[in-house]
Amino acid sequence: MNLKHHYTKKKFGQHWLKNQKILEKIIKTADLKKNDVILEIGPGKGALTSKLLEKNIKKLYAVELDKDLIEFLNNKFSNIKNFSLIQGDILSTDINLFESKINKIIANIPYNITSPILDKFIGRLGRIQKYNFEKIIFLMQKDVADRIMAKEGSGDVGALSTKIKLISKVEKICDVNPSSFIPAPKVYSSLVIFKPLPQNLRLDLELEKCIDKLLKVAFNGRRKKLKNTLCSLFSKPEFDNLQMISNINFNMRPQDISLEHWKMIAECCINIEKTRV
Repeated sequence: MNLKHHYTKKKFGQHWLKNQKILEKIIKTADLKKNDVILEIGPGKGALTSKLLEKNIKKLYAVELDKDLIEFLNNKFSNIKNFSLIQGDILSTDINLFESKINKIIANIPYNITSPILDKFIGRLGRIQKYNFEKIIFLMQKDVADRIMAKEGSGDVGALSTKIKLISKVEKICDVNPSSFIPAPKVYSSLVIFKPLPQNLRLDLELEKCIDKLLKVAFNGRRKKLKNTLCSLFSKPEFDNLQMISNINFNMRPQDISLEHWKMIAECCINIEKTRV
């Protein structure tokens, strides 16, 4: 199949990476080993795929939604035994059914499905994660990456950054100029590494669910002080008790609260709930 007249499709959020230096940086960041089983999401025309297959890895799975690219990709990599191409939507693809167990994910993820991809592969508070990835490397929208990386006290801190830091280690490698893609997106991108925590290193599920609930309420009123948002979850005596036993300053706003303080508030909330008849 000749892709000369194949154009990127806006409905799929296609922006194909062309910058060779960034492609090489992704490969270097992946730290590929001979036993690695890699999942690539949205291989496009195969620029990153080619570089991955140049390395001595055990297996590369690629999931591509665009049916018009499947024949081209199959022809391009037809003689490579450790490559397997799947046509479908990554959000509905059960990768646990793949023959080999994936330990790393590498993807230039479409901006329009960033949140559900993070939910599926990084995980969610209060839910047992069914995957156990060593490393996930995403080329993603810079403003989302900045929100994830934001430190307490920053205006970029939100429920997303707090949730992800509770279930994964995260590191930004670099920012990527729009000119590195075809077509050029309207915004900058960032290369980010996630290392999801194994289930045995995560918080108790009940505690995670409580933190998730607190974050939702608090950040829905992010300009308000905690005392004016979290009070909606309790009776006045309960909330007075929470402020006293948690030893947290509830005059602060949610973006100023540390991870440890969210844990402390949640633990106190659980104890208060246990006293309810």
